[in-house]
Amino acid sequence: MKNLWHIAHALWQTAPAFRLALLYLVLLAAVALALPWLPLAYGPNELDLEQIYQAPFGWETETDKSRHWLGTDGLGRDVLSNILYGARTAFTISLPVMALASLIGLTLGAMAGLYGNRRLYLSRALLAALLIGLLTFAYYGIYLPTLLFSQGADYADFLLTGIAAVLFSLLLVLALTPLFKRLPYLKKKSPFPTDELLLRLIEVQTSIPRLVLILVLAAIVPPTLLALSVLLVLTFWTGTARLARAEMLRIRELPFFEAATSLGYTQKRLLVRHALPHLLRPVLVAFSFGLAGLLMLESTLSFLNIGVSTDLVSWGRMIAGIRTNTAAWWLVAIPGAVLSLTVLALQTFSYYVLRTLQNKK
Repeated sequence: MKNLWHIAHALWQTAPAFRLALLYLVLLAAVALALPWLPLAYGPNELDLEQIYQAPFGWETETDKSRHWLGTDGLGRDVLSNILYGARTAFTISLPVMALASLIGLTLGAMAGLYGNRRLYLSRALLAALLIGLLTFAYYGIYLPTLLFSQGADYADFLLTGIAAVLFSLLLVLALTPLFKRLPYLKKKSPFPTDELLLRLIEVQTSIPRLVLILVLAAIVPPTLLALSVLLVLTFWTGTARLARAEMLRIRELPFFEAATSLGYTQKRLLVRHALPHLLRPVLVAFSFGLAGLLMLESTLSFLNIGVSTDLVSWGRMIAGIRTNTAAWWLVAIPGAVLSLTVLALQTFSYYVLRTLQNKK
């Protein structure tokens, strides 16, 4: 982290484009956090039916009413307020989703690169218990909640069923493992093909286009912010996992890592103390690149009204308003410009950090 701070400080002094991108992102994040205290005249979903499709910077509004500085949409909703609240929605979805997806990808990729196919030994009893627990979770955590939702069950019942399935599967694994260990065959340990399993899992998931997978999952999952976040996490971890695996394979061949291995350090210490500091820098760069992709995908889903609730304030939903009135150019130009600037700022930030890291190698 100290090295990243030094890199950012050096880029701030030498790269004007990096400075502008960072200033824009910090300003946008500060505005999104300070929204409850900003003196906005209109709320994001507040209707003003007397001022529908009002163009930006309209000065003909009555003096006793607050102006819509950036215009309104087909229901009279203020564009400025929706732009600001749309930024909060974008970061509320993209930041936690990308953080969780990066954590999952970093963990699985680093383990696959470190252990390979012959270095991690697990008891056959644990593997058998995990298989039964996985099948149990697939039934009670996926099939049964989907069946309940199709029959009109509440979202609370849907969520509680999923949580109960996770707890029941874990308890089942913990209970069955010591029982299986009593059997002579299951008591032995076998190499667990960590790398091969991860690669096959990534191949299966990436063989299905991300948007198609989201469409299928969104058809059986209620359109909420939590459901959308879970769907995005399940589709965004693969890129980080592949990067972490490749970096781990490279680090494993470095002299300092081979020296630490020859000294007899445990695999846990090798991973946490020696490999993780070198893995964090490229993963953080991938995090910012993935953040830009998530912003675009979230806006696309909101534009298509897929997997998101209709009352969610989003830049994509604002752009979708052009379909009812093609003359309302500001419904595309203003949120589209803000979205493009945000993605460009994230890409610029990532580019300069990545270039600096490559020059240091």
